[in-house]
Amino acid sequence: MAAKFQNMMEIVSLESPGVLILGSAVSIFIAWQLYTVIYNLYFSPLSKFPGPKLWAISQLPSQITFLSGPLHLKLLAMHNRYGPVVRTAPNVVSFNSGEAFKEIYGYRPDHLRFEKHRGAYVVPYNGVDHIVSAVNHETHARHRRLLSHVFSERELKGQEGLIRTLVDTMIIKLREKVWDGEGNNVDLASWMNFITFDITGDLMLGEPFGSLKDGKTHPWVESLFDSVKALAVVGVLTQYPFLQAMARKLIPKSLSQKEADHFNFGAQKADQRLERGAERPDFMSAIMKNGFSEKEGRYQENEKIMSRSEIHSTAFLLIIAGSETTATLLSGCIYYLCKTQPVMERLVNEIRTAFKSDEEITFNEAEKLQYLNAVIEESLRIYPPIPVGLPRIIPAGGASVAGHYVPENTVVSGQHYAAYHSPTNFTLPDSFIPERWLGTDPRFADDKKFALQPFSTGPRNCIGKHLAYAEIRLIICKLFFNFDINTNPEATNWKDQKVHFLWDRPPLMVTLKERAAKN
Repeated sequence: MAAKFQNMMEIVSLESPGVLILGSAVSIFIAWQLYTVIYNLYFSPLSKFPGPKLWAISQLPSQITFLSGPLHLKLLAMHNRYGPVVRTAPNVVSFNSGEAFKEIYGYRPDHLRFEKHRGAYVVPYNGVDHIVSAVNHETHARHRRLLSHVFSERELKGQEGLIRTLVDTMIIKLREKVWDGEGNNVDLASWMNFITFDITGDLMLGEPFGSLKDGKTHPWVESLFDSVKALAVVGVLTQYPFLQAMARKLIPKSLSQKEADHFNFGAQKADQRLERGAERPDFMSAIMKNGFSEKEGRYQENEKIMSRSEIHSTAFLLIIAGSETTATLLSGCIYYLCKTQPVMERLVNEIRTAFKSDEEITFNEAEKLQYLNAVIEESLRIYPPIPVGLPRIIPAGGASVAGHYVPENTVVSGQHYAAYHSPTNFTLPDSFIPERWLGTDPRFADDKKFALQPFSTGPRNCIGKHLAYAEIRLIICKLFFNFDINTNPEATNWKDQKVHFLWDRPPLMVTLKERAAKN
């Protein structure tokens, strides 16, 4: 036995070539990692920016925090500790000032433009960019030109009848629940999804999802959040070059299948809408106005055309961006109104004084309500639909951001939640006080209101901003004109949510009562 053991030891002798190669490889790896740590901490051009040391030496802390859900809170804590500029990864710098938002996302000459960071803008499931994921400027400009017409204020007026009809349907369905004795336990977060997805489905695909009619979430909408989670995982994996080729293969099969099903359903519905032609004025008719192509390829900026695959990607995007974000804002607005009774009472009084009947509530008339507009701005501030930043790349030669020189190829972003909840930007940042937007309360005279950029700014700002505001004003007016609303005890901690690009919203359980008397 001893002899056999001796023979084995000789086989794996430390002097054997295999062991020597392995040992050398391990030594090189350890030396490289040590060098990387020392470089990132002390010699990197970004070492001058403050931030937690662990985050400065590796992407893993930020990525793990992102995937687990509390990144928005961690970034807020960092900015509160370190100031308006924080290094959050070896090559990433975060800002929370209004000046930074303007300089990162604003208008610049082409050679000085901060381009989108591809790692944060994942190509859709079919591999074809839409207006948001398009890193290439020409592709984005062509898509925006095709879509800008349908999102104009003039065209929005033409869609008002359709939108009002669907909102009225929601009011009728909610009233029926009250009459049936179910008003004490209504999940308004779901109903906000019902209305916004039905509106966007009708505008994009030529028919609503039927959520209002059926009083339940369409299976396609139910799979939305799983699809977004899959995109979040892909976004993290693609930041590692050696994982890019197999990023999607590393996603759990069940999650990947939900993403595929989600995308393919939207593509199928888009094809059905294309078959019905361009006569009906909606999102798709604007795209089809100059025809569409079955041919894939790189179109020039001035070409007024999309490929069928681009239309599929666009349908996927607009339904999500035009629905989930609006439903999120509405849910947050209702929650904070219910938790801040003086604000609720003032808003309800404004609405019920301005309108003598439900039929009087229109886009134009709702827009005139000053306190309503202040409530919406405050809701966007305290509960922004997109809580984290939209990454950009510093161009060649470097650039100045909010007074700080940042070297080229650095990833930078303005952080929405961290900016809107910062005491350096807003007085009483965690309190829901719409009066800060009216200019009548001296407590808020020094608020840096330009820091609020929930729709972003510059050439890539949200193209659907006017539609979102019109929907939000109309829905809030009709809800509080017709009902008295209070949250139930189980909604006490509703705002404590995780974030995976979008908020992971739980049910918002409320008690609905028909208003006692109409003024």
